[in-house]
Amino acid sequence: MMKMKIASDYLIRRCVCGLAVLLLSATDLFAQQADSNGLATDITVSLLDVAPGYSIYTAHGHCALRLQCPSAGLDLSFTYGLDDTVENRISFFTGKGMGEYSAAHTDDYLKDYAGEGRQVKEYELNFSIDQKRHLWKLLDDELSRGAFRPYNYLKTNCSTMCAHAVVRALSGDANIVYESTAPVLNGTYRDLVRQVSSHRPWVDFFWNTLLGAEGEERGKIEDKLSPSLLVETWQHTAIVDSLGTSRPMLVDNAGRVVVEGDDGLRTTWFTPTVCFALLLLFVVLLTIAEYRGRLLRLAHGVDVLLFVLQTVIGFIICYITFFSSHVGAAGNWYAIPCNPVPFVCWLLFRHRKGYRRLFLVYFVVLCLFMLLTPFVAQLDLPHCLVAAILAVRCLANGRWKMKDEK
Repeated sequence: MMKMKIASDYLIRRCVCGLAVLLLSATDLFAQQADSNGLATDITVSLLDVAPGYSIYTAHGHCALRLQCPSAGLDLSFTYGLDDTVENRISFFTGKGMGEYSAAHTDDYLKDYAGEGRQVKEYELNFSIDQKRHLWKLLDDELSRGAFRPYNYLKTNCSTMCAHAVVRALSGDANIVYESTAPVLNGTYRDLVRQVSSHRPWVDFFWNTLLGAEGEERGKIEDKLSPSLLVETWQHTAIVDSLGTSRPMLVDNAGRVVVEGDDGLRTTWFTPTVCFALLLLFVVLLTIAEYRGRLLRLAHGVDVLLFVLQTVIGFIICYITFFSSHVGAAGNWYAIPCNPVPFVCWLLFRHRKGYRRLFLVYFVVLCLFMLLTPFVAQLDLPHCLVAAILAVRCLANGRWKMKDEK
């Protein structure tokens, strides 16, 4: 859900937009596209739904609002995303990243996704001409405000903010009525993340590692809309005006493909569960070989690698959980097995007699952690397998090597 670059001549064309869309004179050139007040009537509003990609930042898809006014020669796509600077990207992980609405010429917007081979579908919104003008003015106003809202992947992202703009454009004139919603929208944020990541198991593993106790909150439907769920929801949504007249939100629920490409439904057999199950088998076999006096250097190398990874990941998880203001990160259960305590103990006590007893303490902690898996929503099988890998090596370093030292 990356921010789009504003087209270089957009500020100039925005002035044209204001004249063409809001204050267009009824000249002969625009006579057939203007009403009695001289305002353009050939405006269309649609939702662009971009298929999910295969990286962490693209795996949930992307969306934008496309606004066209042919009589003024305008075709712009508006979206919401993280302000694209190095400082802001780093700030995202501290919970202080700022997002903003941005715009690009639709041809440029679509060209990027065509280059990535990702499918883009368009769904026209069933707005009145006044509602279209109102939406365009709102989005233009948002552009001038810049980055002033926090950006996070749970509640303020491209899809939720597109929905927010649409609701604001209809407010006071009509109401949105959800005739039916996907069951996951009535669930928790964790349910949402798991469903929209169902074809991206490694992305699901990554976000579930960071999503703490706040993942069990249910929140509002408007705050739980990924691009695909936004389309599905609007396909079963009506616009009801002040007279009680109802019409569908979308002109055509089927939409139309504007960029051919991958629909994002392809998945992989090499999931975190498969990967960590194979690694656990390898570690068990290596530990047995080490017990018999074989592969000692390899076992030592594996221990060093696991220790370094546990330390680095532990620092990251604890920082995001306890010190950052990242939405959804508080109350993370994975701070129990992944934290800097083992590293601190190594620094302070590694030369003292009985140091290896600490491996047995950590082994017990890991075993208790794994026993909690069926009872805690955040804990899942892949992370349980990671804990099991650490536990096997802790047992080897604590019990068997203590005997060798004696």
